[in-house]
Amino acid sequence: MEQLVTLYRERLNLQDATFRCIEHEDAMVAKVFKVILPSGSECVLKVCERPNDFLREVYFLRCLEKSIPVPRIIDRVQPEPGIHGAILMECLPGALLTMHDLTDELAYEIGSCFARIHLHRRTGFGDLIHPHDLIQDARVPFAQKFAEGFTECSNHLPRHLLEQCRRLLDTHIDLLQTVDGPCIIHRDFRPGNILVSHGKLVGIIDWSSARAGFSQEDFCPLEHGEWPSHKNAFLAGYRSIRLVPDYKSMMPLLRLHRAFATIGFTVKTGTWNSQHSRLYQRDRRFLEAMFED
Repeated sequence: MEQLVTLYRERLNLQDATFRCIEHEDAMVAKVFKVILPSGSECVLKVCERPNDFLREVYFLRCLEKSIPVPRIIDRVQPEPGIHGAILMECLPGALLTMHDLTDELAYEIGSCFARIHLHRRTGFGDLIHPHDLIQDARVPFAQKFAEGFTECSNHLPRHLLEQCRRLLDTHIDLLQTVDGPCIIHRDFRPGNILVSHGKLVGIIDWSSARAGFSQEDFCPLEHGEWPSHKNAFLAGYRSIRLVPDYKSMMPLLRLHRAFATIGFTVKTGTWNSQHSRLYQRDRRFLEAMFED
């Protein structure tokens, strides 16, 4: 860790700054540091282990800076062989949203901000850092991502469970022919990526998974047990900006997709029974419960 800090200290001319690692229970890939300058002011340094995560974070922070409360980029280190891309950004006030913070008023404000993200329409579905790869059929990137998680889980989950999941995908995927999109989606819109202060929303963070997708997918954390209460106020806030899309019919498919992505990542990284065991167990239980008689 000290070697990592030394590298970015030099690259970003922060020789006199203090670096403190920010530990986050559900953190998956990036390493995040609070950087305290000699003046006492604070910044945040996000080190992205995967180049595309870095590119997405930069793209969406710039794209949304005038319409959504997001951190301002101060400086960056481009990824290169042997060096992870890193983004130095402003440190927004407040703390991550918790159940104790949430009120109807705050949930309404967050819901309206969520809707404003989806107002950003795009020409096709896919990864916006590769715009030439955008396609018109939402089923294609969805199935590709599912296949990636399925492969990662193939030697870990029971065969009968994998077959049941595959049949559910095949049965329901045509629901995606009428989705609300393409538009910008966060893909991990949950309390762990929302900053609040004194009962107000101050920032949406972690854009490294964002895509051009369909708005229904972004509602998955709301139904997947990753949100506290005040759902009705959240939806009312969303409805104040745009219509709430019809997502209930496709939610089993979306939750299956999200669970596979999480389990696959924890299996691939070997953290399913250690660092990310809580997330793994939650989604493993969900998959098994889907097919109980």
